[in-house]
Amino acid sequence: MHVFILTFMVVSKILLPPQHSVDHTSPTLCTPTEINTLYQYPNNQFQSFRDEDTFYQQLNRAIYEEYTNASLNIRQKMAFKDVANATKRFYLQTDGKQETIDLSQHTFIHPNRQVYFLASFQHNTDESYRKFLVIDAETQEVILGHSLFQESSKHL
Repeated sequence: MHVFILTFMVVSKILLPPQHSVDHTSPTLCTPTEINTLYQYPNNQFQSFRDEDTFYQQLNRAIYEEYTNASLNIRQKMAFKDVANATKRFYLQTDGKQETIDLSQHTFIHPNRQVYFLASFQHNTDESYRKFLVIDAETQEVILGHSLFQESSKHL
């Protein structure tokens, strides 16, 4: 019986070479610094998710809602590694104090993880409001966000 099992194992190794998963055969856009890194939010770049507008229309308004009469609304689906550039562009487009986001502490999120970036800006002569939110495309959990109120400099 042992000889049969060993023979079966040897023959199966020869005739059936190991199959590689999609992660090993497809090119990755960004490789983690450690090979054995475990992510709470692993790479999902090859999965398909709703487009940005459909996602926003189905989103619970208690989580996020664009400002009424907003001057600028942004809805984008992107890789998590691009969030810092998206927030930088958002602040530049709205003449806001350029704030940079340090994503180095978010090591539990794979850089190629798909997320939705939602941002809204509203202003008038006296004040301006800015907010953005990053939501995981797969789990629909809020990953990070920021809200800012500014009074015009003439009132300060």
